[in-house]
Amino acid sequence: MAIPGIDSEEESKIATLITCFPHDQSLTSLVQAPRFRQRLSILSEWSIPPGSRVLDIGCGQGDSSLVLALELGPTCHITGIDTAPPDYGTPLNISESQEKILQSPLGDRLSFYNQVDAATFFNSTSTTTTGDKTFDVATACHSLFYFPSSASVISLFQELAAAHIRKVYVAEYDSKQTSFPITQTPHILAAKAQALYFAYKAEADSLKKQLDHHVYSSSSKKEEMPLNVRAAPEVEAITKAAQAAGFKVAREGKFTPKKEYQEGHFETRYVRGARFEARVKEEEFAKEREEEILGVVEEVNRAYEEMERGGVDKVRCMDVWWAVFELE
Repeated sequence: MAIPGIDSEEESKIATLITCFPHDQSLTSLVQAPRFRQRLSILSEWSIPPGSRVLDIGCGQGDSSLVLALELGPTCHITGIDTAPPDYGTPLNISESQEKILQSPLGDRLSFYNQVDAATFFNSTSTTTTGDKTFDVATACHSLFYFPSSASVISLFQELAAAHIRKVYVAEYDSKQTSFPITQTPHILAAKAQALYFAYKAEADSLKKQLDHHVYSSSSKKEEMPLNVRAAPEVEAITKAAQAAGFKVAREGKFTPKKEYQEGHFETRYVRGARFEARVKEEEFAKEREEEILGVVEEVNRAYEEMERGGVDKVRCMDVWWAVFELE
């Protein structure tokens, strides 16, 4: 018997994904199932042809790659790439998570490569045949926010154009327009605080002649909640980067994540916590920069308190913008 308001087909897909994805079982309902619902919503908007060969950029522990493998069917192949080292992530690191996915019933539809960006991937010899680097489409599902800089987003589209990937599917948070301003504003400000922190940190690291991927160092890896928003590019910046590389917008739209998807609440909680403030102070930024970041944290606190006064105790995620870019 069907339950009103419950999509039985979607629930069946989520059950399959949960079975294939290694995670803390106590967090299935709170974290993992909502994440899969979010990615299924994105794929529904994208409408990637079944059987496609996909380059999944910023795949992380493999959630988005796994959803692509399920949705695009048995003749597809998904290649996930990420710049993080294999030991990054918790409770299972990226290497452990991806290995278990490859052993799952959907594993034969997937390949993973870590510690590589698009340029490194296309120019390396770590893939064994030309076919391993031939793709119908590329995807960036909630990954561009975590790129180290705006320049790296621009470089990504240039590399995809050079590789003759005709279509690029993007989904990212939109901080400019909100459907629920009171409950979404804390998430917008929390992302801004983290983006400022990493922008100033990258500048300092450059002066120290450290690599951009220093954000994945052992000190970051030990964070209690490693929610590392970095460049957090605006929709307009992503679109301009794509257009500069020769892509045009074929389709685009926006939707509001479901209430159960609490990534915005988790990120807000992290920024409001003592650990983020301590992390800012540990960097010993110039006084005005430290004050700028912590000033945004105060804005986060005020927005959160305003939300609570309205009788709401959970931050809602920013709206999600999605687009399909085609190479002209």
